[in-house]
Amino acid sequence: MSSNSKKLPFFLLIITGTLFVLLLVHIAFIVIPNKNAPRYHNPEVSSTVVRGEITDRNGKLLAIQTSKYNLYFRLSEIDDLPEAALFISPYIKMSQQEILKRTQAYSKIALIKRGLSMLEAAELEEVLKQSTYKNKIYLERYDGRTYPSSFHACQTIGFVNSSNVGLEGIELSYNDLLLPYPELGNETTYGDDVVLTLDLDMQYLLDVQTQEISETHNPDYVMGMIMGAKDGEIYAISSYPWYDLAASNTSSDNERMNRCISYTYEPGSVFKIFTLAWCIEQGVDINEPFICDGEETFTVDGKSFTISCHEAHGKVDGEAMIEKSCNGAISYWVMQTDQEAFREYLTSLGFSKKLDLNLPGVTSGYLAPLSSWSNRTQATLAFGQEISVNALQVVTAATAFTNDGYMLSPSIVKCVKNHKNQVVEENSLTYKKVFSKETADKVVSYMEKAVESGTAKKAGAEGVKVAAKTGTAEIINEVTKSYQDGSSLASTISFVPADDPKYIIYFAVSAPKGDSIWGANVAAPSVSAIIQGLINQGKVRSSSQELVQLSN
Repeated sequence: MSSNSKKLPFFLLIITGTLFVLLLVHIAFIVIPNKNAPRYHNPEVSSTVVRGEITDRNGKLLAIQTSKYNLYFRLSEIDDLPEAALFISPYIKMSQQEILKRTQAYSKIALIKRGLSMLEAAELEEVLKQSTYKNKIYLERYDGRTYPSSFHACQTIGFVNSSNVGLEGIELSYNDLLLPYPELGNETTYGDDVVLTLDLDMQYLLDVQTQEISETHNPDYVMGMIMGAKDGEIYAISSYPWYDLAASNTSSDNERMNRCISYTYEPGSVFKIFTLAWCIEQGVDINEPFICDGEETFTVDGKSFTISCHEAHGKVDGEAMIEKSCNGAISYWVMQTDQEAFREYLTSLGFSKKLDLNLPGVTSGYLAPLSSWSNRTQATLAFGQEISVNALQVVTAATAFTNDGYMLSPSIVKCVKNHKNQVVEENSLTYKKVFSKETADKVVSYMEKAVESGTAKKAGAEGVKVAAKTGTAEIINEVTKSYQDGSSLASTISFVPADDPKYIIYFAVSAPKGDSIWGANVAAPSVSAIIQGLINQGKVRSSSQELVQLSN
């Protein structure tokens, strides 16, 4: 054996020994504490996080964190379950059978009922102290959510889950601000408060009329909105059917859907105010009377189609078109304009676009690309067919008529405040010019005439100038793809006061049933009732009030 081969094992032994010594030193360094080394302490974070409040614009509570209680049975300590269930039944408004059914899902501790209020819990604890079920039936406190507004604006406010995390509405979209992560160094972390643009008094007005429409006309859905004509703020928003926020766990998908922002439909004749503004801007002579005999036939690219009215209107100019709601006239005028430019104008009004409202579920609607238009698309778009919109888009686009041709951005949140009542986030209003002041004023004056002597007469209110346009659209049957087998959508939009608008009021009623399906009879009367309510609340002044003041 050579000398080199003898040296190799010895060399490996030295390396192995050295590594072993280094390993022992490293272990000693970790195990033996160094008095001079900095020590790490777990940071102290808040033990409590208080979810922020949601209020209306006037500070009225819409959502607030409160103590809630769950009721439990210790099954192993209760000898006679039926007797215990019978004892507790009247205090928690559950039958004996319901309670016993709940216990079957558990082996040791059974959760019987969630969400008992502080008042209910206090009464129950006093009863349990005096009974043989003390410690066998018990309550456990947790942070819950109380909604004083009940069903009012329920889909907008939304609700939280059992962990106080937002699931729908503002509770969801502003969850990170309402329920922040626990802060370092503070015992309690407070979430921000969200102030909505809603006015709860106006919300009551809207909901009363929504209920009135639903009871009188038995529709599938009702959508209603009141928007500030000068600020784009939503003062009230209603979607029927609705639900009670205190019982959100029993609500259905149908009840939770905020149709004002999610449900899309063909708007019908209300849409004519936007088309007429376009025609005026394009220089179409709307003062030259159009002769309506109930039908008008157009020929495009060698193909003919007919537009029908519900009756012959005779001589129709711009004012009469709004007053009588003539399909033939508005189609005749729009067919004199460029198709592509007309489509661009509609998109500039926000149709087929998702409006930014900080609410989950906002839809964009649909306006077909020009390449998909048929020979009659431009004509039928003129009176609100072959386009899909939501109520938010209609009302937002209408702000152009109340702001000298400038369309406003909509908003549902006025500001966000921290727990010290300091504003940390505020709504910013944006404007976009879509047509001239002269055009806006002209269309509004025509709408005022429609209230005086036209289809919108029932939208008027004594002592107040009102501008309005009614609409009745056919709803296509999705099975047969036909209007003939479908139902209708009745609607009315109004500006009040007409001479200096403060509010835009809009109703859309899907599939009304009974004596009438027309927007003039289904939606317009509720617009009138809301205007009268606004007068009573002092938000709109009537000439009769001024006369009373003068006489005094």
